[in-house]
Amino acid sequence: MHIILPDKSVRTVSCTSAPIEEILLSLGINPTTVIVVKNGRVVPEDVTADDGDEIRILRVSHGG
Repeated sequence: MHIILPDKSVRTVSCTSAPIEEILLSLGINPTTVIVVKNGRVVPEDVTADDGDEIRILRVSHGG
């Protein structure tokens, strides 16, 4: 699967399937600080990503 990180760098990971939360944690990313887009659709972190998926990780920003 291709993982597009918040800094726009791309990582290719070979695995059959894994929960998105597990992928985020393995990359050192706190799941509560990002939005995950799987194949063009926003998904919660409990969804499973499969080989061949494109995962885009977007940082959540807020202001006041």
